[in-house]
Amino acid sequence: MIFRPGRIRIVTAFFLFALAGCAGTRAVYKGGADMPYLPKEPPKAEEIRHLPTGLALSFDNAMDMISAARLVCIGETHDNLHAHRVELQILRELHRRYPGKVAVGMEMFREPDQEALDRWTKGELSEIEFLKATKWYENWGSDFGYYRDILRFARDHRIDVIALNPSRELQQEVRKTGLDNVSGDLKAKLPAIGEIDPYQREAMKGVYGGHLSTEGMFEAFFRVQLLWEETMAVRVVDYLRSPRGEGKKMVTLTGGWHVRYGFGIPKKVLRRMPMPYAILLPEEISIPEEKKDRLMNVDLPEIPLLPADFYWMVPYEDLEGKQMVLGVRLSATDNGVVVEGVTDGSPAGKAGLLKGDRFVSFDGHAVSDMSDIFLRVREKKDGDRATVVVLRDGAEKPLPVEFFPMKKGKKPHE
Repeated sequence: MIFRPGRIRIVTAFFLFALAGCAGTRAVYKGGADMPYLPKEPPKAEEIRHLPTGLALSFDNAMDMISAARLVCIGETHDNLHAHRVELQILRELHRRYPGKVAVGMEMFREPDQEALDRWTKGELSEIEFLKATKWYENWGSDFGYYRDILRFARDHRIDVIALNPSRELQQEVRKTGLDNVSGDLKAKLPAIGEIDPYQREAMKGVYGGHLSTEGMFEAFFRVQLLWEETMAVRVVDYLRSPRGEGKKMVTLTGGWHVRYGFGIPKKVLRRMPMPYAILLPEEISIPEEKKDRLMNVDLPEIPLLPADFYWMVPYEDLEGKQMVLGVRLSATDNGVVVEGVTDGSPAGKAGLLKGDRFVSFDGHAVSDMSDIFLRVREKKDGDRATVVVLRDGAEKPLPVEFFPMKKGKKPHE
């Protein structure tokens, strides 16, 4: 069946990341019309659809099929709690069926993070030590709460977690100079880039190209996406061919566009190591009203491919409003953690934090990176207090902070 050009919607905040060279990590597909067998009724939450046949499957029946694959690619919406619930449910079931024979590959970590990941799964690092070692909030930026249960399950059951993405240095070099001009030590780390899939290029251009100001910006964006996916494929294959990965299955957790239609990670893995694979997409059936102003319509070209093997229908729910925030936008500099902006009416705003303040301590704990703030703020409840010490105009200034829930729609970094 040939799919006709369709319209999708994506969260517009993604483009801020795309312009920074994040290669599509925050792309959120909001379609659902590209099913060859359209259901007679609107889909309901927790329905699992096998797209090649249109059949609705129970979880057990779906897992009978999914577990036959050696590579299971799950394409998530990064800020949807229900997407991560689906990932954990699949991981739990595969571990139950194949104890000791399952590994997880995560887009959220870069290749240099592998040592810290190994120490985490061995139980050698506390949560804050782990986040500091991987520079989670500087490198990924999303709230760790979305991934905590998955990573704790991996640690508790000694499941290997593999960092899929390249180093930041290699990514920046490719973004600036191109795939053919990487020099020095970085060139040795460049994965082999296969022939560009025409459907992937046209799909990415349809989704993002019209929203980038120049053709050159799309080319920079697309070559970084290729770098990411080719590196992910190398990391998957190298692990599965290694003594650690012998006889194991790999579950990859990435943004949806890295696996949708199969022309991303699946095709790039199979080019190196043919194996049975399955693609599963947690697909949102609705979007909250307060999020709809962040969506835009985008035209997709004709793509004669199934987007996945399985859709798992889920509601949308994020962490916004469910935990305390300080209400500041932060940046990590050589001099420490600095306030880049303060949300009006936030706990930080009421406490008197200002742009340019550098954090010295939070509740008596020295601040060396963002994790020292993020995790301790997350421990606070409505009405709790903290003392923040900042460096302002060369002098340390203590500021008392009282925490309270912030209204939805306000977007502090923390």
